[in-house]
Amino acid sequence: MILPPVEDTSTPLDRAKMVAEVMEYVVRLARATPLALPRPRVWIPLMTIAAFAFMLYSYAARPAWIWGPQIDRAAITAKKNADMRFAMFLLAQRIFEYRREFGVVPPSLAQVGDKIEGVTYVPLSDTTFSLRYEGRVPIILYSTQSMDGFLQDALQAVTAGKPK
Repeated sequence: MILPPVEDTSTPLDRAKMVAEVMEYVVRLARATPLALPRPRVWIPLMTIAAFAFMLYSYAARPAWIWGPQIDRAAITAKKNADMRFAMFLLAQRIFEYRREFGVVPPSLAQVGDKIEGVTYVPLSDTTFSLRYEGRVPIILYSTQSMDGFLQDALQAVTAGKPK
């Protein structure tokens, strides 16, 4: 074993300085650091406000790209009334055919085929009858009235938008 030369050995003072430096470093690291609070997240309330504003706009304006096309209740009622008038007209034509064949109107709709939901049939005499639909606005067809007057614009309303 070879010992280092005498000038390279440390003195007790050198060792004390080294220990002091290490202790200073440890104390610096162990010193209480202030608690770092997380930065406030500003985007969360901003996104909440933006989403709420969008919801209010959507509810107030009811754009078609969110809520779908707006329904015109008057147009739907007019279309339903036109459909019902046309169906009652076709049913009356079957009753007229029965009357031409047998000379009297049928006692019930069972003799001419299927009946229409919501339409009541009343034979008024041997050759006259009435059909009545009870809706919001009652629709009454008398066999003595003009069919053109009864239909009004039902044929155009029923065939509107259909491919030709």
